[in-house]
Amino acid sequence: MKESRKDLILQTLLKLLETSNTTKITTALLAKESGITEAALYRHFPSKRMIFQELFEFCDATIFEKINQIKKDQKLAMRDKLKNIFYFSVVFIEKNKGFSRILSREALSPDEKNVEEKVNQFFDRYELNIKQILQVDPKELILTPGIGAQILTTNLEGVIARFLRGSLKDLPSSYLDNYWEGLQVSIFK
Repeated sequence: MKESRKDLILQTLLKLLETSNTTKITTALLAKESGITEAALYRHFPSKRMIFQELFEFCDATIFEKINQIKKDQKLAMRDKLKNIFYFSVVFIEKNKGFSRILSREALSPDEKNVEEKVNQFFDRYELNIKQILQVDPKELILTPGIGAQILTTNLEGVIARFLRGSLKDLPSSYLDNYWEGLQVSIFK
């Protein structure tokens, strides 16, 4: 099946976010790298902001769909649910490197203010989902569910920042097991 131009544009943006100076990504560059005209690009997206927004929404939906699957899994204990969510999030970001630049807000200009607000909402929803899981059995926790959720969310943001600082080369999955061991000691009894 042939991929749509819209998908091609989004995939090209993701690739450019991985390899380019994000301040230099213009619609002209995006059109050129996609192999289409700038006019064709504007037929699919009315603005560069809308391209960023749609790319963000795809990644956001993918992550929260998986979080909801894990939350509903009755076979998993609370600790395993949180571990699976944290691991999935980190590996997703590692495999979709350009998305890490959006979540860090590094790729966003003042024109993408609405995407920045969606990023803030992403982390708020992420933290809320973690808190809901932790509230199921708070007697297993050292901290309150809210503080435990803050720690996991803040650490995800830290993993993203470290990944970017390492120019997307120091893969978070290479230290994820050790990282999780330290996190769970901070949260669980």
